[in-house]
Amino acid sequence: MALWSFLYCNENIVAALKRSSRLLTADLNVNAQPNIDFLRKEGVPVNMVAKLIILNPGTILSKRGRMVYAMNAIKNLGLEPDKTMFVRALSVRLQMTETTWNKKIEVMKSLQWSEEEILRAFKRYPQILAFSEEKIRSAIDFYINTMELERQIIIANPNFIGFSIDKRIRPRYNVINVLESKELIKGDMKISTLLATSEKKFFINYVSRFADEVPGLLELYKGTAMRTEKDA
Repeated sequence: MALWSFLYCNENIVAALKRSSRLLTADLNVNAQPNIDFLRKEGVPVNMVAKLIILNPGTILSKRGRMVYAMNAIKNLGLEPDKTMFVRALSVRLQMTETTWNKKIEVMKSLQWSEEEILRAFKRYPQILAFSEEKIRSAIDFYINTMELERQIIIANPNFIGFSIDKRIRPRYNVINVLESKELIKGDMKISTLLATSEKKFFINYVSRFADEVPGLLELYKGTAMRTEKDA
């Protein structure tokens, strides 16, 4: 089997090989081809198969039974095989044993999420169940107990759990608190916008804009915001 036929260009092949060197030694005709044939039979288009290979190359080498089980589990959630989110969800599910999956569900339940809410969030942002228990707990703790966000806001925006609390969220929270205390911005701003906006826009709109009016604002922000995130 030629990776070229699914990955289209050398750039994608290199990206896949960097993520999984197993592709260099595995017999792709024996290990990968049956899974690819199965994915295509189940309605996953060629471009989505390519996305799966690029996203997580090792998953295409999964045992057939594991692939079938994961496929059925994701289909049962109502995700469509021709959509990117289906591939992302399948990738996450293939990385987990049933024990690990159930443990992550129980972690979320212990944080007062219902199973319906957990699965709804997973469908919108599959990575939510790929994070460590520590990351899930610490993120939700900060949003609920420090920022005092309503639980439904997090459920509606599960990608918030993927943000770095120390590098992204806490600096923004500190800046917004200072600006609100000085009545430079209104306190009824939509928090989901403040958290999700790009780093560049947030810096321009809320840091550099008020830096002269609020001594130390830049230092407050940079104190915990120094990073190289590519979210601009």
